[in-house]
Amino acid sequence: MAKAFQFAFLLQLAEDKREEAARAISAAVLRLEQSKQQLLQIEQYRLEYRARLADTASRGMRIHQWNDFHLFLAKLDSAVDQQVLDRERCEAQVEASKQAWLVCEKEVKAYEMLQARHNERENQKEAKREQKLSDEWASVSQRRRENPDN
Repeated sequence: MAKAFQFAFLLQLAEDKREEAARAISAAVLRLEQSKQQLLQIEQYRLEYRARLADTASRGMRIHQWNDFHLFLAKLDSAVDQQVLDRERCEAQVEASKQAWLVCEKEVKAYEMLQARHNERENQKEAKREQKLSDEWASVSQRRRENPDN
């Protein structure tokens, strides 16, 4: 009878950990895509607001309106800078998640290699047992043919 793989539980834990790491990658990629979308929206709004400033300025505007436009543009620039930082953090998180998954994958592969070696050893033992039984059967059969009296 073949022995069970003694690290089967650890292999299962490693596989579960790898699946969790894959889910973390998916979540990080989703967050990155959301951050990129927010950045595009803010940049688009900033462009529209600058166009509005240019249009209003071409028709003439008061100094306090001019200052208000520029103050708000400065806030939009700051929002763009913050969103760029958020996108960079998200990109770093995606990369860190990928690296964590690779570590988990290596662990799973190591356990799978141990399991394959274990299975090969067990198969060799079983083949030797079968060969021994076959040899014993052939020996007994041969003796019976040579000595039909016994």
